[in-house]
Amino acid sequence: MLYDNTGAAAEANAMYAIATGNLLTHFGKTELKPVADYTDAMVENYDAAVYIGADHHVPLPHAFLDDVRSTDKPVMWLGRNIEALAGPDGAQNAQFRDRYGWDPRAATTVDSSKVTSVEYQGEKVHRETQGAPEIVVPFTGTNDKVEVLATSQCTERGKPTSCTANGSPEAPWAIRSANLTYLAEVPLDYIDANDVYLVYTDLFYDFVGSDAPAVKQAAVRLEDVGPESNPKDLRRVAQDDVDEWKDRLDAGRSVMEHAGLGEPTIFETPHYGGSVNSYVAMAREYDARYEQGDYYASILTEQPSEAGKSYNQQFPFTVSDIYGGTVYPENLGNITEGEQNNHAARTPEFLVSRANANLTVRESTASFFFHPYLDIEYLKKTVTGIKKLGYEFRPVTELK
Repeated sequence: MLYDNTGAAAEANAMYAIATGNLLTHFGKTELKPVADYTDAMVENYDAAVYIGADHHVPLPHAFLDDVRSTDKPVMWLGRNIEALAGPDGAQNAQFRDRYGWDPRAATTVDSSKVTSVEYQGEKVHRETQGAPEIVVPFTGTNDKVEVLATSQCTERGKPTSCTANGSPEAPWAIRSANLTYLAEVPLDYIDANDVYLVYTDLFYDFVGSDAPAVKQAAVRLEDVGPESNPKDLRRVAQDDVDEWKDRLDAGRSVMEHAGLGEPTIFETPHYGGSVNSYVAMAREYDARYEQGDYYASILTEQPSEAGKSYNQQFPFTVSDIYGGTVYPENLGNITEGEQNNHAARTPEFLVSRANANLTVRESTASFFFHPYLDIEYLKKTVTGIKKLGYEFRPVTELK
């Protein structure tokens, strides 16, 4: 997993790399490296490589470009700088066109606001337009050497509109030719609503050659069972030493055991928010976490992160994240009767609609949590709706 670690977008690139690296752990061991540290033939030491091109101002190492052009290993390239791969001269550009069937230097851009959905495997998938300001269209027309994996759908005021100069309301969003898979953007913003994140996730199966069978798995967690926490106790999380977190986790486990509830093996971070040190301690003390997670650019940049600035990631399947722990996915949120935590009210129908969107990924997971003080009919409607989509509820430890 290669990313740009210089320039104005270094922090955002680091968070994109962490998010992608977390997803890739579902398929095997993953290493994250700045592309500036790439050396000759490095790609040959791996089964596949992914490059996130979020900053077109960053020059790429010649060794990296030369190796991508010559290797037979699968390479996925996201967003910017693809024109550098075409080579600095006409001869190299001709070689690229001959091998891959398209010319990155002839790519065009489309205003992001026009691309409201992406067609993938015969289904229209919602695209959040507030992410990238524009997307790159690698080529138009048809070519026997290029397989279009997903297609941008352009609309304006609810009606089809031209994506490119040829007047078509469609344009390639993800393509594959030879060993190269190319995506027109980095689809990692607004992932709780941007369903092309799920398309991105599903593309990894064929990219790495995974033969995992399709599944529809579901889970529900009962939340906030017990007396409300004392605010004074919550304020004590200000300290950030790993050893301090270990002591707190051990103390919490002891309380559960003394109450006769057994020894807990899975942890959930309060309100899904923790520091780097707390997450590292959880990975050491517990078998897994069952939640969404916060990730910080500072893990890679080694620079202080701004307070409260993190990347919250929900997973479509089980991963082993950058903190070193297993994370079981919770990806639908919870039912609320009114606005809560800056979210609008979420009905059973809304959660079921999100479960339907998750079917984009072949190992589909529909996982949510429920507060028992709410009307039990909410829970029944949600579970029934998810089951009608073909999901099977199972213990969280069996989520793939």
